[in-house]
Amino acid sequence: MPEIIGYSVLALFVALILFMVIRTLLTKKPKLEDRNYTPHEIDLERVTSHLVGAVQIPTVTLKDNDCDGSIFYKYQEYLEKCYPKIMAVAKKTNVNKYAVIYTVKGSDESLLPCAILAHQDVVPAPEEGWEVPPFSGAIKDGYVYGRGSQDMKSQMIVALEGLEILLEDGLYPKRTIMFCFGHDEELRGTFGALEISKHLESQGIKLEYVLDEGGTILDGKMLGINNKIALIGTCEKGYADYVLEVEKDGGHSSAPDRRTSVGILSEALYKIEKHKRRAYWTKPTKDMFKSIAPYMNFGFKLALVNRDILSPVLKLVLTLVSPFTNGLMRTTLAPTQTKGAHTPNTLAPVATGTVNSRINTGETVEQVKAYIQKIAGKNVKISMLEGSIDPSPVSDIDTQAFKDLQQTIGEVFNGYIAAPYPFIAASDAKHYYNLTNCVYRFTPFEKTIEDGARIHGINERQSIESLELGTRFFLRLYENTCF
Repeated sequence: MPEIIGYSVLALFVALILFMVIRTLLTKKPKLEDRNYTPHEIDLERVTSHLVGAVQIPTVTLKDNDCDGSIFYKYQEYLEKCYPKIMAVAKKTNVNKYAVIYTVKGSDESLLPCAILAHQDVVPAPEEGWEVPPFSGAIKDGYVYGRGSQDMKSQMIVALEGLEILLEDGLYPKRTIMFCFGHDEELRGTFGALEISKHLESQGIKLEYVLDEGGTILDGKMLGINNKIALIGTCEKGYADYVLEVEKDGGHSSAPDRRTSVGILSEALYKIEKHKRRAYWTKPTKDMFKSIAPYMNFGFKLALVNRDILSPVLKLVLTLVSPFTNGLMRTTLAPTQTKGAHTPNTLAPVATGTVNSRINTGETVEQVKAYIQKIAGKNVKISMLEGSIDPSPVSDIDTQAFKDLQQTIGEVFNGYIAAPYPFIAASDAKHYYNLTNCVYRFTPFEKTIEDGARIHGINERQSIESLELGTRFFLRLYENTCF
């Protein structure tokens, strides 16, 4: 009897392995359509000069919408000067003072409009540490330097440049194209993008698709793929800053109580960092790995195609292999700030700390708050700063718009693999789900890890060479979806 059981178990194991192997072998790569793509000539000098001028206008995010935002009107006047063909046919609408919509009406009113998003505002840029003044737009070593050169005036410029070229060629879109430029993305977009989406909704407008910044281009070697992967954000994680506060009697540090406010706070932060939120598969994460699995070498492909069988092992590996893959699999909790006494020899009557959380699809701000409270303990008071937001909905990828986006990336970037993924940062795109469920995030520039780290930091810069492909991307996207 034991032998029969043993043989039965072995037979089942062999059958499972064969099933996994056959399943893997049957998974094939999808092919791009043959659309006879011929790249346009791009005047790189013109694109570069337009970005330089854009960077030189310091459109720093306003503290609130009642501040003087005339710099945004100046910036819009600059765009209107740079793109005369677009502006000759576009209808301009200012929303909530400084946000703006440029609408180029298509010839076929049966087609829903598309919306190309970008934000006019940039974060502040103190001059300390910069190699050049942060709003100089200086050209150096093949880069345009300056605040906003990456985030995200470069994308705004190439998006406009692509349509300007088509209009210069005497072509005119069938689908209406709406350029929607908010002015406070760096402060959650509530005065700009949110008001634009409300305005469009009030006009009864629905959209075919929305495209904003986000996503990234990765070297696929880390996932067993001999190609680059262009990731398209189909959702955004939620965002919250949780403040932990501990109150204790203060006094002189020469006679401390058994527990101090700083000690209790430190213990709570340690526990939060140690006890991470559970890892789990969300729909966008499943979509991502399903899309890239056909391109992997056999070992990686076997694991991902059989994700449902190997789930526990895969979740563990992905949470350990890199901070990026860890962020795909769970809500992250990162202690970022602490504050205690004002002098080193004083017991702090109040100690505070901040934990920044990027909340995974399927969880809410309130659920994460309850978790932090449970881990921190009853002696720690938990509150939230303004600006907290739950994860966005997940965009549909079984659409013609998404297929056209993949097609465009494959054509312009010479066969790069385009795949959906959960965007782990934030953008204005989250405010547009009232108008369409085809809300996507992609930045058509390749960048080094070093240059990515310059965003919001010193010496932010944009590669001039990348502006050519970025312009081609938007030009081809319009051809594939609007002409």
